[in-house]
Amino acid sequence: MSGSTSGSRSAREFPFEATIRRREDEARIRELACLYARMVDRRDWDSIADVFADDAQLSGPGFSMRGHRELIRGLSGIDRYAATLHCVHNQLIEISGDDASGEVYCVANHLHKIEGEPWKLDMGIRYQDRYRRTGAGWRIVTRTLDIVWQQEARLC
Repeated sequence: MSGSTSGSRSAREFPFEATIRRREDEARIRELACLYARMVDRRDWDSIADVFADDAQLSGPGFSMRGHRELIRGLSGIDRYAATLHCVHNQLIEISGDDASGEVYCVANHLHKIEGEPWKLDMGIRYQDRYRRTGAGWRIVTRTLDIVWQQEARLC
């Protein structure tokens, strides 16, 4: 609701409207981290457009890929693991108009076998993200993966 009595939307917002819009934007951006984790863990590559902008870039130690087709091809490498579970933790977000940046903490668990024995690879990951508001909503434009730590253990 604006200060106009005619029912038309004024270019000026009340402070609470801007706060509500900011909170909504933050919630949509935070949701992207969870949607990414679910997409990867379920191998749901049809959801890539719900998470990444068309021209998005994903990079990390020894890899860089751009665009949905390359992202799907690169992320499909996760199929070498029997199962994965990406657990999203801390998220810091800074919004500036239709652009935003953020840092997302994640612990990713990867189950696999070595010589027939079950193993688990855990990684502490920090994602450095840039986001853009598109006609379809907020999307990741760049995501840089930084592996902070990793440990591998044989499961009993």
